[in-house]
Amino acid sequence: MRAVRIAAAVSLVLLAAGCGTPGSGPSEMPRATPTKPDAAPPPPPDKGPLCDGDKDGGPGAAGTRILRGGFTRLAGGAPIAYAEATADGTHRKAVLAEGETPADRRDGQHWTVAPGDDLTVKGQTYTVRQICTYRVVLTPKNPDDATPAPSPSEQGNTMKNWPTTVDGRWRLRWHVPDTQYGGAGYSVVLSNVSDDPKRADIGVGAVQGDRANYTDARVGDTLEIAGRLWKVEDINVGNMDVPAKSGGFTAGYVDLRLVN
Repeated sequence: MRAVRIAAAVSLVLLAAGCGTPGSGPSEMPRATPTKPDAAPPPPPDKGPLCDGDKDGGPGAAGTRILRGGFTRLAGGAPIAYAEATADGTHRKAVLAEGETPADRRDGQHWTVAPGDDLTVKGQTYTVRQICTYRVVLTPKNPDDATPAPSPSEQGNTMKNWPTTVDGRWRLRWHVPDTQYGGAGYSVVLSNVSDDPKRADIGVGAVQGDRANYTDARVGDTLEIAGRLWKVEDINVGNMDVPAKSGGFTAGYVDLRLVN
């Protein structure tokens, strides 16, 4: 198995100086350092289904969305993360955890939920509307508890055409963040690619917007990034078992195909 592991996880805050002027975009660049290949066996493929509960599979599903591996602040301010996913081929469950960081989540409260369950956080009750491989959607019982839409950054809606796609395909290159300046201020980085089977770790940060950390994503998986759905179309592990400055080094990449 060929793998390049990254010692520092994507910080889920965005790019730093050197990629824009102060105040014009993300404030911090995710840092990562290659380490020895990880010999841990890959997790088994998800049994599916892709989504359970509400049949609306589009990115505009009403409710509060919590993306896989990331967290969203509910109306009362509680940060809730989509920590784990399980499926038996017919139905899905999700483990939600309170906290922004992995350390916070280890010590915070956990809930294992299925579609249709009620979830009460800080006195506010939500219904689990949908569980997908890539997100959980919550609907507040009280409309006043709905999470407001984020307001635009000071640059407004510049760079509306981000990300750059070619024939609907978005290529993420290993360790090269792809950043949106203005709007929600997304930054997406391919932090790891592995072989046998091919899989990738993709982190999504945002100044204002949905954060995610898709680990061990495989060809055919669906991801939600920047309010749109993408299918993992290709994973190329490159040749990264040699020194980066050698003539034989080639960085890996992932191609995402826009679904809707």
